[in-house]
Amino acid sequence: MIGKFLAGQLSRPSGAIGHLILAPLWNSRNRALNDTALKHLSLEADDVVLEIGFGGGYLLGRSLARVTRGTVAGIDASAAMANYCLRKYQREVRAGRLELKCASVEAIPYGADRFNKVFSVNSLFYWPYVGQGIGECWRVTCDGGTLVLVFTSRESLKDRPFAQHGLALHDGAEVGQMMIDAGFRVSRVEEAHDRHRRYWCVVGTKVSRP
Repeated sequence: MIGKFLAGQLSRPSGAIGHLILAPLWNSRNRALNDTALKHLSLEADDVVLEIGFGGGYLLGRSLARVTRGTVAGIDASAAMANYCLRKYQREVRAGRLELKCASVEAIPYGADRFNKVFSVNSLFYWPYVGQGIGECWRVTCDGGTLVLVFTSRESLKDRPFAQHGLALHDGAEVGQMMIDAGFRVSRVEEAHDRHRRYWCVVGTKVSRP
């Protein structure tokens, strides 16, 4: 029961558990994964960026610091996390530099070719349909745009109790193939580690379909 409850909170946090416990925990424990994503995104001032599953908002802040003339957007399936980051970044939201929505990756609420850089850190294993989610990422990424997915490895998660309750556990090669199937040219499938776990970074570029 505890594992099932924890899995539910990790995939879609609610109330005080989300903003008091999970937000600071994610911002701290996922630092290495976040920094890996930033490295491979190579954010520039004029980028138009989307983060999927922004959680506690660490990468939103890092992105806003670099994207000074473009825009940053984020979606998260948790209303608690969306509200938390709306309050945290209310100045940037009011200025039109940041847009946040409570939404699922299976139905990203943006039009085609909207973003030149799309990324997600440690949310992929909560996506109900990973292939569909990657397909949605392809749809909202412009031609030549970049998708970066960073996520904890199957080996590091498979024996944890909460991982037995609906998490989509994959390795880098599997996710890379799903990106290829969706229409991305994959340039990097790399495994790394920090003191908490092993994790994958998969990077692709959108290729126009014939």
